[in-house]
Amino acid sequence: MSNIIHPTAIIDCKAKLGTNNYVGPYCIIGPNVTIGDNNRFEAYVSIGTQAEHRDYFKIEAGPVNLGSHNIIREFVTINGGTTSITKVEDNIIMLRGSHIGHDCQIGRKSTLSCNVLVGGHSIICEGANLGLSAVVHQHRVIGAYSLVGMNSSVTRNIIPFVIAFGSPCNPQKINRVGLIRNGVVENEITPFEKWFFSMNGLFDKIPKLEHSFDKYLEDYEAKKSYLYKILGL
Repeated sequence: MSNIIHPTAIIDCKAKLGTNNYVGPYCIIGPNVTIGDNNRFEAYVSIGTQAEHRDYFKIEAGPVNLGSHNIIREFVTINGGTTSITKVEDNIIMLRGSHIGHDCQIGRKSTLSCNVLVGGHSIICEGANLGLSAVVHQHRVIGAYSLVGMNSSVTRNIIPFVIAFGSPCNPQKINRVGLIRNGVVENEITPFEKWFFSMNGLFDKIPKLEHSFDKYLEDYEAKKSYLYKILGL
């Protein structure tokens, strides 16, 4: 199927779109943007503009790769990369007014609620859910299938599988509902809770989890290492 593009949308001639996308009124899609299939962009979405970084305001925006089956609501902004790619994977929901900064990576099945702000070079892992007006400091990792509560200020990395909230945001307990919705059966939740409480509130060194979801812990550690390398740590 062909794309449906509102006549007021502005799409750069160098942008690449797949098929069956809907681009609503007054959307802007920049030159270095690659978009997959079956996405829906509501009114006033802006993708691929310059990074909000003093060194890049007058430089053509770097690349944005956006996957398939995403729902992007009104007034969402996704900035182009600087030193790397801004990457948005598949089956992601971004609600009204949410923002993804330059060089971020947003994992599949993630949800960014209204007014969520994600600072540059941050990584939101698979299935994470960020509540209304949560703010993520640049160079941070939000672990897979975690839930960040509304109005939280994320100044430190958030481990996978937890509900975290506050300012500063801290893990509070296991995200039972999120895990069950994503394939963990009820009687498998206990190992997650034992794993969480074994850390005694200290999350710098994460023990192994005796469950197939341990792969998400390995992915979390790999993403932390990647960001530490960028920061020279």
